[in-house]
Amino acid sequence: MSSESIDTATGSETASETGIAVTERAVKEFRHIIQEKGLPVDTAMRLSVKGGGCAGFSYQIDLDRNPADEFDLELRTHGARVLVDMKSEFYMHGTTIDFNDSLMSRGFTFKNPTASGTCGCGDSFSI
Repeated sequence: MSSESIDTATGSETASETGIAVTERAVKEFRHIIQEKGLPVDTAMRLSVKGGGCAGFSYQIDLDRNPADEFDLELRTHGARVLVDMKSEFYMHGTTIDFNDSLMSRGFTFKNPTASGTCGCGDSFSI
């Protein structure tokens, strides 16, 4: 996977600078969700980590129409705007977000190299 270039007009960071990568397949599905909900195309994919889940922490993806604030990192990847708060980025550094659409499962997947354990569903992890 190649990293995106810095968007000098907005000052957005790239996936390689934040340590988080979002695949083209995940962005395509995210754009499909935005279109289905009738939201503006500049709606951001907000990534975060919350306490909870069977392994201690869980991943969350939300729709965010607001601009980044001082606690957010913003990146552009495959033409999409992605926001992650600095605390969540600490737990997600090195993570790749993808989208799986197979007969056995459908949904966003997280490959986090810093996770020391995960649950069976893949939605929660421990460090």
